[in-house]
Amino acid sequence: MISPYRLALTYFNDLAIGPVRHASLLEVLGSDENIWRASADELQSGGLTRDMAIKFIEWRATQDPQALLDDTLKRGISLVTLDDPEYPQLLRAIHDAPYVLYYRGTLPPADALLVGVVGSRRATDYGLRVAADLSEKLARHHLVIVSGLAWGIDEAAHKATVKANGKTIAVLGCGLDANDSYRKIQLAEEIVSKGGAIISEYPPEMPSYTHHFPIRNRIISGMSKGTLVVEAAEKSGSLITARAALMENREVFAVPGSIHSPTSVGTNRLCRDGAHVVTSAEDILNVLGVTPRETANEARATMIPPATPEARAILELLNHEPKHIDDLAIAVALPSHTVGGTLTIMEIEGYARHVGGGNYTR
Repeated sequence: MISPYRLALTYFNDLAIGPVRHASLLEVLGSDENIWRASADELQSGGLTRDMAIKFIEWRATQDPQALLDDTLKRGISLVTLDDPEYPQLLRAIHDAPYVLYYRGTLPPADALLVGVVGSRRATDYGLRVAADLSEKLARHHLVIVSGLAWGIDEAAHKATVKANGKTIAVLGCGLDANDSYRKIQLAEEIVSKGGAIISEYPPEMPSYTHHFPIRNRIISGMSKGTLVVEAAEKSGSLITARAALMENREVFAVPGSIHSPTSVGTNRLCRDGAHVVTSAEDILNVLGVTPRETANEARATMIPPATPEARAILELLNHEPKHIDDLAIAVALPSHTVGGTLTIMEIEGYARHVGGGNYTR
């Protein structure tokens, strides 16, 4: 059972006692309870400034550690600390690993292979399609997808993994109960229902602040064997995640993009500077030592042509660039309702993919 004093210290995390200072205080004072009860001089000996120590002492006088723990558990939130065997093994190895993780759902087992997928919040259609396609294929190879539940690339990665019945981990830059977007809450619930987890190092109602996200990113890369960057501008939080991965000697993957696209400046630079260039899921699987395999639908679509002449004609027109159903109907000289019905069957059989707005790809 987690010490209530350790949990209570996380409430002061954002002000002064982060992972590095906590480790320093623990080394000097011996236990979380001793840290909690320490004098200003003792706190200074463990690395706090005088002002920090006084603020902490004033703050703790208003707090009840056991009440904070009881409230957390009543919310249905689980806790894991650096001392627990369930703590993510790769994350434990980074120099500033969170000393407590709050989570809902199921943490991956020790032998699971985790890959971070990050990118721009202002992703292009290209980026969203690539993130979804790669995440889905990795999930079908039983890799766990780790991302940040942000708009754009993160959301696309989580949704595609859930759709593939895979497991995904969402790492928040706020407390688990501070999400104020219904869309994010709904996706978080879907992630948990599929055997994944929502995690944070922040107390349940801690709001998200701008400085939380670069700090959060080290958890995404720290949990993962490798990190995939799909789209990133020149100055992007995704590049911070990539740098954190490199610092911990993890693999970095990048998807190249148009030289004219602002959201590809960062990824193209990563490719230039030595990141693994990714043009398919197989590029990632090979680096991580996973043997690529076709799903039943992919194998069927590769080896057996569609049964009807209409489907065969449509398949000839499909590639990785989206084509609208009306354009397909004109190209094959068939009514839109016939093309729509044919595409539905083709999607079920693995020949086509609906990417939204009446657009289809292979």
